[in-house]
Amino acid sequence: MKRAVAVGLLTPIALSACEWRDPVELNPDMVVLEVLLVAGESEARMLAVLPHRGPEDAPPELSARLRGPGSAWEAAFSETLETKACRIEHVLYMPAKCLRAALPEPIRAGAAYRLRGTAPLGTFTGETRVPDHPVISAHTLRLGWSDDYETAIPLRYRAGSDIGSLSFGGRDIFLTLEDGTEIEVSADDLGLPQTVAATPPVDTAWLATGTRPARLHLLPSGLGWEWTNMEQLKDETMQPWPNFGIEGEGVYGYFSGMASSQPVLVFLQ
Repeated sequence: MKRAVAVGLLTPIALSACEWRDPVELNPDMVVLEVLLVAGESEARMLAVLPHRGPEDAPPELSARLRGPGSAWEAAFSETLETKACRIEHVLYMPAKCLRAALPEPIRAGAAYRLRGTAPLGTFTGETRVPDHPVISAHTLRLGWSDDYETAIPLRYRAGSDIGSLSFGGRDIFLTLEDGTEIEVSADDLGLPQTVAATPPVDTAWLATGTRPARLHLLPSGLGWEWTNMEQLKDETMQPWPNFGIEGEGVYGYFSGMASSQPVLVFLQ
């Protein structure tokens, strides 16, 4: 059954494995894998974590390959990057590595991909379909401002059934000071990105911000059900762990996709 996440300040990125509440009896060589294919990118990245080992232990040794749509090609996760390259927000206090696979073509929205590999406790496989891009009704918004209410940005969208949740990241954000000058701030300062449950086919997302921006770009992105369901259930302790696109011996995690719309330029006047 498909489930949607509640409104929150979540991000469509690899999350620290220390946020998972796992049974203490799990094998110390159990590996958490996190793979999010981003439509339009010509590479794939995989975070591999040993959540039941200490920081003094070595990262997991594994091999993995990504198979393209229709089995047209395979690409190996052969390059090791710094763990922050896998979009980690939190410091990991357990062994982890970030693996990169260079692809012969950009990741396609609406296409299916497969994963196979070997981890310390056995083999694993995965399958996911990258969702189609969400459709946004307007790509420029000019909104009035009143000091009587909090900043709220309405964004009307159309999302297909393959999208489980929507993320609204922000960039190029400027605030207007009392003297009329503008300063650039980060998405974190504004309380972005925000992730909300997708309500197909059409709904309006109201994005609340912690302060008043003068102008900003929002990047609406649709996330697949594997990531969405994982995010909803990540704080529940269960064994065996549900299949969020990855299954195998001694492996759990998610294998999902994300596709972004064109940026939306917002002016608050």
